[in-house]
Amino acid sequence: MVYIKAFLVCLLSFPFLFNVPVAQAAPPENELNQYLASIGWTKQDLMDYLDYYEIPLDDYSTVDELKEVLGTPINSKNLQELLTKYGLTDKEFNDLMDHFGDSLNDYKFIEDLDASLEFYVNYDEYMAETENALSEFGITEEEAERFFNYLSEVEEKNKDQLDQIATNDTLWEKFLNIEDPSQLSDQELNELVQILEETIALYEVKVNLKADGKAITLMDLLKMSEPPGNLSASVYSNSGDLLIDFNIPKSFFDSLEGLMNGEDMLHLGEISDDFVDHMHEEKYDQGRNGLK
Repeated sequence: MVYIKAFLVCLLSFPFLFNVPVAQAAPPENELNQYLASIGWTKQDLMDYLDYYEIPLDDYSTVDELKEVLGTPINSKNLQELLTKYGLTDKEFNDLMDHFGDSLNDYKFIEDLDASLEFYVNYDEYMAETENALSEFGITEEEAERFFNYLSEVEEKNKDQLDQIATNDTLWEKFLNIEDPSQLSDQELNELVQILEETIALYEVKVNLKADGKAITLMDLLKMSEPPGNLSASVYSNSGDLLIDFNIPKSFFDSLEGLMNGEDMLHLGEISDDFVDHMHEEKYDQGRNGLK
């Protein structure tokens, strides 16, 4: 993926790039509280933000040093300048944010909003193509956005999954030219199911399949010679929240082309991976520039 190597460098470099040449100590509590009050944040808001970017508060001895990394609070003037930068009207901006399940209310600093807009502008068409492909399964744009946001959270918590997901995406491509799943040997079927189950686990979701109202496994699904009257799937978070619920068309059984359509769900995951990497890379650059 685009930002993997740079992102790994970020992780290794964060402690050094954001460190200051003095004894580590958080900014004075009274100064920090005054600053947070001025931007309408609580201490917990700050800690959640720093946790997202893996930035230790103790790396900053003054509020001014912390501000260099946090950025500039959004106001009407710099927001309009940002929209002008990307050639967006207010409506186009809101539509673009909504397309990715995002909102201006989720941002405090203009630099972070800038980073998101840069990504969204570049990925908007790809996201639309992915959503259009998923719509063939009955997955709505709202469900796709919810799934995208969930996968972004998963990626933020477990960045080590990236290389394995990329590997799995490559491994299963060798199966896509097979016209009939029954042509696969038991060993090949086991390999394919293992790849799919590993990918599902890496995304921290659970997939429930039902054929004519009865639960069915991936292996049973691929071994079927005749399609069931009704085949449905539900994707849940590991905590049990329903993310997407859809029907699988009978064309799934005509060849493994159905898996190619299913790969669009992986593409949605790849977009979320790239988004998190991009945001961290931009914050990394911002912190590095602040120390110059």
